Amino acid sequence: MKEDLLKKLSSKDKNEVREAILALEGEKDPEVLDAVAEAVIASKSKAVLEAGKDFLLSYSGDPKELCVKVIKFFDYPEPKLRQAAIDILSSKGDACLDVVLERLVESEDYNMRKFALDILANVKTKKALSILERLIEDENPNVSMSALEYLRNFSEFTDDVVRIISKAIPKVRDAYGLTTLASTVIYGEIKDRRLIAPLKSKLEELTDPMDKYWIYKVLIFLGEESIYEDALKNAELIGMRGDVEKDIKIFGTGT
Repeated sequence: MKEDLLKKLSSKDKNEVREAILALEGEKDPEVLDAVAEAVIASKSKAVLEAGKDFLLSYSGDPKELCVKVIKFFDYPEPKLRQAAIDILSSKGDACLDVVLERLVESEDYNMRKFALDILANVKTKKALSILERLIEDENPNVSMSALEYLRNFSEFTDDVVRIISKAIPKVRDAYGLTTLASTVIYGEIKDRRLIAPLKSKLEELTDPMDKYWIYKVLIFLGEESIYEDALKNAELIGMRGDVEKDIKIFGTGT
């Protein structure tokens, strides 16, 4: 019966392919894994993709075999196929991270590195964080700033996250980086006073009032009352005094 189902996976009839995948659910044979993955790649059918994704998500055979097969989905441009790969690889936790590191993180294509970030942010483990830290050093700002922003997903590892952010602060160079830094700390609720010293050092490097605004915003969030007066004066230069006063009212608890 299994052989007949495997043959149906190469059928031109998408419904037949889908039904074959459903019938093969629970199979652990690497041959079946390979055939289902290839059927998903070859098909342009949403129904086949969904059935294949369910099969791969529930696959309980060798996880390394699964990771190696699914990572190949990124070789194809279809967004839904790539999203399916992100979901499947993420669901396996640390099991697929070595493959993700080799095939995506170390890729010359920055889009692949960004896909890696999506997986790492979903996995949320210590190992995922260690790999994400590498991408904060990425030469492409779309990758490095996305990596910085995704730190908010790792709040469980406070000491590591604070260390990584502290290390990143001196390297933030423009408005994009400053706004990303602010959103990471504030929306990630990373309220740790160990960030105050590197933020104040960064503040001394800046001359543009709008750039300073973002650092002041984070410092106010962290409860650093010593900068309130300077933050308000700076805010007046860019017409943002009301916004800063509001932040001080919300976060000015001295904590």
